[in-house]
Amino acid sequence: MSKLIVCLGYRLGLDNSVPRVLKNRLLDAVNFCKNNNNSILLLMGSSPYGDLRKDKISEASAMKKYLQENFSEKLGGTKIITEETTVSAMEQLCYLKEFIEKEKFNLSDLVIVSSEFFSDRIKLYLEYVFGSIDGIVFIDSLVPVEIKEEFKKAEEYKLSEGIKWLNGHKKGDHQTILKKQREFQNKVIKGEIKQPPIS
Repeated sequence: MSKLIVCLGYRLGLDNSVPRVLKNRLLDAVNFCKNNNNSILLLMGSSPYGDLRKDKISEASAMKKYLQENFSEKLGGTKIITEETTVSAMEQLCYLKEFIEKEKFNLSDLVIVSSEFFSDRIKLYLEYVFGSIDGIVFIDSLVPVEIKEEFKKAEEYKLSEGIKWLNGHKKGDHQTILKKQREFQNKVIKGEIKQPPIS
């Protein structure tokens, strides 16, 4: 059975360039694909819900372009698909749950590529979205040294907030969680609550 390798999105540069955090994720995804023939690589993300720029492109399309320009030969046996509608990590994971159910993947087929520190939050979210993370492989890509401490601090805050928020939810009930996430996102966009720190 082929693996489903999922590369989670990350905020692009103001010129829509792929930042080093995301390049590191993509490199790890490429290396995993090379060792697992006939895999499917799912690139996820539109743009962060607080980003209202009109000239922005989706994170997924920028990732795909970057891979085509730099790793086309290495990814010759890999099917690349993009998801360009989700605007947050939680939305990406809720989409992913529905995708793997529709395509009949098992959790043991799933490989999640994120970043160190961020991965702890992803595991928490997945446990509540999927109900279990047993069998899933996680790849924690390195964060560039110059932003590592800032990134770590932001993720520690988001993880603690996520634990408090999800504590009141039933594991596996992704539809209720997604509804609450979108309500939160809309309040941030409207300026009703302060945007959490960005990592």
